[in-house]
Amino acid sequence: MKRSLVFVVTTPFAANAFLRTHLLALAETYDVTLCVNTAAYPLVDDIARAVRVRNIDITRKIAPWQDLRALLQLLHCFRAIRPVVVHSITPKAGLLAMLAAWLVGVPWRFHTFTGQIWANKSGIGRAILKAIDSLIVAFASRVFADSASQCRFLEREHVVRGGGATVLGAGSIAGVDLDRFRPDPTARAIFRAAAGIDSDTPVFIFVGRLVRDKGVFDLVDAFALVNAHHSNWEMWIVGPDEDGLLAELRARGEQLGVRIRWFGPTPCPERYMVAADVFVLPSYREGFGSVIIEAAACGIPCIAYRIDGVIDAIVEDSTGLFVDKGDVFGLSVAMIRLGIASDLLEKLGEAAHQRAVTNFSSTAVSVAWQEFYSATLEKQT
Repeated sequence: MKRSLVFVVTTPFAANAFLRTHLLALAETYDVTLCVNTAAYPLVDDIARAVRVRNIDITRKIAPWQDLRALLQLLHCFRAIRPVVVHSITPKAGLLAMLAAWLVGVPWRFHTFTGQIWANKSGIGRAILKAIDSLIVAFASRVFADSASQCRFLEREHVVRGGGATVLGAGSIAGVDLDRFRPDPTARAIFRAAAGIDSDTPVFIFVGRLVRDKGVFDLVDAFALVNAHHSNWEMWIVGPDEDGLLAELRARGEQLGVRIRWFGPTPCPERYMVAADVFVLPSYREGFGSVIIEAAACGIPCIAYRIDGVIDAIVEDSTGLFVDKGDVFGLSVAMIRLGIASDLLEKLGEAAHQRAVTNFSSTAVSVAWQEFYSATLEKQT
């Protein structure tokens, strides 16, 4: 009989982005269940086919009664399945899953941190959210982070003790599926032709959730400065509007007269990446920035704020450029620099692609996960 593993995340977006290759690989050896709020976002078909999916009404924001309901649902699920491992990702899922697993007596309780939502907050809000992460650590058997710099951050903030958080493999929670994310000149030409963009027009792209911490307002403001000098250059923004910011962002873009195309959520971000030239991530907090490596695998470099997590995903002046956090003007300067220097753009893109292929393939990261699970569960037998 296969031993049961349960993974818990808040939304299918996180499962699609972070867990897809791991779930498919682990499902070959174990009985895998994914607990997730299926109403929040579409789950990719191959995950739904490979593992059992349980709908849990988890919300990203604090909602006491709904959180209690989700906790009860998890308790019922764990009692029914009797898993040997519960592994959570994302903060709310982590708190509820680790508490429920501890109450039920699940032997192995793992949580992976992918960035702290309290990192840029202050006051009581920061204290509460930081305390939630500390509770996750208290209820978990072991915790991971998806980058070395994030481990150091958690230690500095006394959320974990020295060495209390570790990284599986070279970093990145998911790695990159190199069959999906790869340079594709033909797909690039077809997409650009359909969009009415010639091959030489610089296109900058952001892929991710439309939330304030991702720096999406900084992105719009910075690209307005770029368009003031290069009116035909384009910005593509791809991702779900989880915080209801799209109308405000669109209005701001229209007011500033910027050339932004809003593509919404997609299960296939590689379609857009291969047709773009530079990935831009002005995020104020990240765990590792897996999307940077995905873009790199497509052969495009990244411009990003210099923050924990992201500093592990980019080699400065080799696979991308860093800008000080919050420096909107510096962000625009970096975009213009790469937009006018095709030789530099090509050099950075080639180096980014090579690093992604060498160090961060999803196969290599999944092998690290499989080896960890195999070694862990052997201890129980």
